[in-house]
Amino acid sequence: MANKNITRKNPKKEISGWLDYQHKSPNGRKKKVSASLKKLQAERRRALLTRLGLIIFVSLGFILVLGYFISPISNVKSVRVLGASEINSNQIVKVTGITAQDKVISTLFNKNKYNDKLKKYFPEVKSVGFHVRSMNNLVIQIKQRPAIGYVHEKDGYRQILSDGKLSTHYVSTSKIDHSKPIFEGYSSHYQLIEDLKIYSHLSESIKNKVKMIDGNTERSTQIILVMKDNNIVIGNVSTIIDKMNKYYIPIKEQLKKPSVIDFEIGAFSREMTDKEKKLAGLTG
Repeated sequence: MANKNITRKNPKKEISGWLDYQHKSPNGRKKKVSASLKKLQAERRRALLTRLGLIIFVSLGFILVLGYFISPISNVKSVRVLGASEINSNQIVKVTGITAQDKVISTLFNKNKYNDKLKKYFPEVKSVGFHVRSMNNLVIQIKQRPAIGYVHEKDGYRQILSDGKLSTHYVSTSKIDHSKPIFEGYSSHYQLIEDLKIYSHLSESIKNKVKMIDGNTERSTQIILVMKDNNIVIGNVSTIIDKMNKYYIPIKEQLKKPSVIDFEIGAFSREMTDKEKKLAGLTG
């Protein structure tokens, strides 16, 4: 039987490399694993605290909101109307339907509905704003359409608004803005609108000189303007704009006393009759 060469390994030699490695860095791997575990635990702890804090914050917020809605503080305590000096404030609040039982938040959410209701009921209202003071005091801020004149009716004067509509309220004589014209003697709304269109197309310098437009004319094609300088202008509705813008001031400068300027046919002036003097306010 042939002898086989058997290589014998020295156990000490086999593990000497591993022992040398362990000797050179005995705690290196343990330190790395321990540091990683500590870092992971810290990250998990931070994430847990963050989630817990978020849950607490949301819960507190929900409790506060719920408490606010349950408490009387969330109800409308008072309503104040600003910017509508010529409209009754109580009527404005009544039209909105807002009461002390309404919630402030729901009122603000429904502000577009209130805006539409007020503009529909009051032609003079251009826009409406809502804001809150001191938690539950509601303020309604009204922006009105400007008035371009007044129309005299048996119960008083109503504003003629910039869109041609009439205000819902009446203005006393003492509160009339006399820088704007008065439309007197109109029984037909159509005639008022037609004369209003004529007035709107006059030059600004001429507009500022018009004191009154008289609806009591002899013909439907006639228009009568009483000027602030007490002259009376009679014209035809189809030609009055052009003639007033071109010829009124040159003719006016030649007059020595208040007169009637007739633009119906051509352009000439004459003395006033007693009736015309009364119309111009020159007699009692």
